[in-house]
Amino acid sequence: MLNALRNQDMYLAGDILLFMSMLTIVGTMISDLVMYWVDPRVRAGL
Repeated sequence: MLNALRNQDMYLAGDILLFMSMLTIVGTMISDLVMYWVDPRVRAGL
């Protein structure tokens, strides 16, 4: 990412940022599903 920004390759920097944000969203969704499955208090709050 830093090299892409230093070389002013905005398309590569944007792709890296998009990929990292998609991984964050997927990871958050997986952790929410695991928490729903493991902790019965989460299900009672719905």
